[in-house]
Amino acid sequence: MNIEVEIKISTPNLNATREIVRQKGSLVRAIRQIDEYYIPIQRDFFAQKPFPVEWLRIRHNPDKTIFEYDRSINKRKNGAQEYAEEYETEISNPDEFKKILGFLDFKHVITVDKQREYWLCGDLEIALDSVKDLGDFIEVEAKGNFESSSAAKTACLNFLSELGTSQFEEINKGYPVLLLEKRQK
Repeated sequence: MNIEVEIKISTPNLNATREIVRQKGSLVRAIRQIDEYYIPIQRDFFAQKPFPVEWLRIRHNPDKTIFEYDRSINKRKNGAQEYAEEYETEISNPDEFKKILGFLDFKHVITVDKQREYWLCGDLEIALDSVKDLGDFIEVEAKGNFESSSAAKTACLNFLSELGTSQFEEINKGYPVLLLEKRQK
């Protein structure tokens, strides 16, 4: 099982955040990512409340395309994700794969288009995201060998505190949900 522990917050000044992150780590790469989210016709992941606990997406990176399924493990009192299981595989022919999904009654729900910078800061991966039609965000993800999901979460929180963002509101919704909510307003 692959476990993911991360914290996402919005950032009012992506350039200032980038300068602080630059002092703490190194840029791995900057790319445009396009994520296409799907649901099986008989099970709407986006209808799960208070937010989805499952994701099925095709992620287009400049060098490869990945098919991914994530399942949140919700252990916090507010129903928020403690960590997620992730499973992924590379797709050699995305257009054919999308046809297969259509034949199997999977429905495309939304596309998230973002500019993403990956930074490595010790045992943490930092993603600085500028999401089309949504805004700027920072995601701090534990990548090292932590003794527990709680220890990984603490490392992420400590990093955000070092950025001067000790007063922040964690965003427990993914970009597709945030975009869908924005569209409904």
